[in-house]
Amino acid sequence: MKVATVRQLQHNLATLLEEVSKGQEIAVTKRGQVVARLVPARSSKAPLVWPDSAARMKRLAAGASLGTPASRIIREMREERF
Repeated sequence: MKVATVRQLQHNLATLLEEVSKGQEIAVTKRGQVVARLVPARSSKAPLVWPDSAARMKRLAAGASLGTPASRIIREMREERF
C-alpha cells in the first residue's frame, strides 16, 4: 500500500487517482497518522431490482375491508351541524 500525505494528495490528485483506478490502495496521512484510505471502487455488475409496487398494493388491498367512504361520513357530519 502506498502512503501519501494530505499535501501530496492536494498537489497530485490526478496522478494518485490514476494509480487507484489501476488497483493500487493509497493511505492518506496527516501529521503522521493515517486519516483515510483511497481504494478502487467496486464494480456493480448486478442489475438493479425495483420493487413491484402495483403487486404490493393489490396484495395489501386484498385483505382490507371496504368501509364507508370518507366523503359520505363528512357529508353526514355536516348535515348534523345544520
